[in-house]
Formats: sequence, structure tokens, C-alpha cells
Amino acid sequence: MIGERDFSSRRRPRGRHAGDVALLVVAIALLAASVYASASAWADARSARASFEEVRQEIATAEARAKALKPAGAEGAVGARAMWSAEAPPPRVVGALAQILPRDVRLETLTLLYNEELHVQMALTARSSADYDRFLQALESSPAFDLVVLGEETRADAVRASVRARYHGGEGS
Repeated sequence: MIGERDFSSRRRPRGRHAGDVALLVVAIALLAASVYASASAWADARSARASFEEVRQEIATAEARAKALKPAGAEGAVGARAMWSAEAPPPRVVGALAQILPRDVRLETLTLLYNEELHVQMALTARSSADYDRFLQALESSPAFDLVVLGEETRADAVRASVRARYHGGEGS
């Protein structure tokens, strides 16, 4: 039988080509990279959660210390300043602002004016007028801020503005 031919309808197994093996290696590498990225994202989330809890504990400790230090009739500028600096440390005020600050609005400067009331003076840059207006609406409706006073404002490509507000920590005045 010289050179028998196979006339069956069954397909013959195809040999593996170098391209198939290369694609398999690339797919495995991409899978490994995505598993690594997912694991590192989970680790970052756990770290952020732990940091958040640490800040929350610091705030609770500061509030307890402020209540212990608060004089019965906190009259006078010195007593009010001491009360505000204990009740509203800068990280707490910045945290309240961070909750309402839209993604495309950047806080350029922040000044805390501790007197009988705590006033916050901000210089902002927003990518668009809509982003700036969204920030103002959030600031005015925030329970932590009131008496919002708009300062200088430039609306060219980006909005640059100064804003002043009274901080009261959401407890009302």
C-alpha cells in the first residue's frame, strides 16, 4: 500500500503553531497582571479604611478634649479662640471641605480665622463655571458651613475665586 489516502470526514488534529503559544503566554501574563492589580487595590482600600478610622478616632479624642476644656461661660476672644481651636482643628475643617469639594475644583489656599466664630477663607480654582457653581451650592447647603460670602471671581478658561464662610461643625449656631 503505497501512499494510502485517508478519505474519512474526520478532521485531523492541527499542530500547535508558535503564534498560538505566544497568545497563550500573553493571556496568562495579562491574567497575572490583573490579579496583582486587584490585590494591590484591595490592599490600598484596607490602608485607606484604616487611615480613615485613625482620623475618626483623633476627631473623637479632640471633641472629648474640647468639651473638657470648654469653660462654662466662654466669654472673651481668648476663650472663644481656645474653644474653636480645640473643637475645630484644621484636619476636621479640611475634612468637612473635602466632603463637599467637587473633583474639578481645587483649593489653592485655606485660611482659618479663629475669633468668636470660626471663619474659613478660601481661594479656589475650578475647571468650569458649572463645577464652581456646584461647589457653591454644596457649601451653602452643607450643615457645617453657613454665611457664605463670595469674593473676587474671574471666569476666563477656568474659574478663580475667593470665598469666605463661617464654620460651625454642623451643630447649628
